[in-house]
Amino acid sequence: MSESDRRLVQTAVVGSASSGLGIVLPQEADELRRLRRRYPAYTYWCGTQLGGCGGKLSDRLYVDKVCHFAHAPNASCHRSANGTDSADHLFVKQDLALWARGSGIDARAVLRDLGSGPGDAVDLRVRDSRQRVRFQFRRLPHPQWCSAREELARDAASLDWVFGPGSADPETLAEMYAANGWVLRFRCETQGVARRIRIRAEEARRSTDWVPLGACAMTPEGLRVPGARELRRAGRRPAVEAPPVPPVAAPGPRPATGADRRSGRRTSPLVRKVQRLVDELNALAASADADVRTKAERMDREAASWIERYGRLTGPDFWSGKATKVAGQGDGLARRLEKLAGTLR
Repeated sequence: MSESDRRLVQTAVVGSASSGLGIVLPQEADELRRLRRRYPAYTYWCGTQLGGCGGKLSDRLYVDKVCHFAHAPNASCHRSANGTDSADHLFVKQDLALWARGSGIDARAVLRDLGSGPGDAVDLRVRDSRQRVRFQFRRLPHPQWCSAREELARDAASLDWVFGPGSADPETLAEMYAANGWVLRFRCETQGVARRIRIRAEEARRSTDWVPLGACAMTPEGLRVPGARELRRAGRRPAVEAPPVPPVAAPGPRPATGADRRSGRRTSPLVRKVQRLVDELNALAASADADVRTKAERMDREAASWIERYGRLTGPDFWSGKATKVAGQGDGLARRLEKLAGTLR
């Protein structure tokens, strides 16, 4: 490595190379100065639990560009992930441990290497009740995911799976929807020098709000996210029947696309296309820079909002032309998803 370390390393661990205490370096100079004043004895390391080299890092303060960590001159490191989210598995583990203690749950959170590093997954094991929750970071092919599920389920009274951005295979999602009525998702949001879990439940056409881990509960049936049961009941409501065909004198509907004719049901080809493109984009963006990941997350939220809006369409909407407008918005969204995904392939 040259004397000038130009990589923007945004995360480290505190205390030693083997530490599991992650930290996100503030990007603004004033925030970094406050961190230095508050914790003058902190030492930073390219931790082995980050997939790093174990070397010591220095915090570089800049007023004209982003502050970041840097290795010592001539150090050799092949750490693959350096962005703000590169320590999320450590923050998830910390959040789970704190949540379990605060909830009076005798549980242990452990990192799992599924083939690409220590940040592939985090497992929560509740000892007395033999309940299991897996937070999955790495995308697994569906057969590999099935094998992992069978392995975890052997000694588990309940098993919940929570998928991170881009980590769910479409076939896996379909199986989870069929089995549970929803899929659990998580993401992490930066709060100061740490990152915190947010969780929601998603049905094919709608989702609950993102909530902190503290809003969730471990029940005899497993992890429960606020609003998930209502989500399943809403998803099972009978579809609204279209009104009878209007008199001949009334104008007929325009030739509709396959998506238009579905009245927003989860079987709509357009809905399936948007969902497939979002999953593909999230997978491609997982290893991209922070700007691309932010854009992918924004489009993920936009897609979820559109799918919910499309799912509320009724028969009269198709006669009024409202469905045509909403379907057009979906087509435009699909084109933008395809364009961004194409730049990342």
